[in-house]
Amino acid sequence: MLKPFLVAFDSTQLSRQSLLDHLDTRPEVKNWFAFLPSAVVVLSDRTAFNVAACIRAGFPTQQFIVTEIPQGGNDGWLGKNVWEFINNPRSSGRWPT
Repeated sequence: MLKPFLVAFDSTQLSRQSLLDHLDTRPEVKNWFAFLPSAVVVLSDRTAFNVAACIRAGFPTQQFIVTEIPQGGNDGWLGKNVWEFINNPRSSGRWPT
């Protein structure tokens, strides 16, 4: 089952594109949605620990946080497409699920 995780990082130290390029190489990451300059929603069937480990593998000195976004336990002011991605997680199809 795919779960959404919020990844927040220091965009003054790590470019969002560098992070996204790295995420594209990781089979643990089934999909992602970049919606703010320093935040990405990552879909995975793993734990927050596993998602963090895959980011740490590419950026061992960067500060970031990974937290699961609980179904029904979140709120904010985001576009409908972001909420659709979070509430109905789907793989990009790049990696087998």
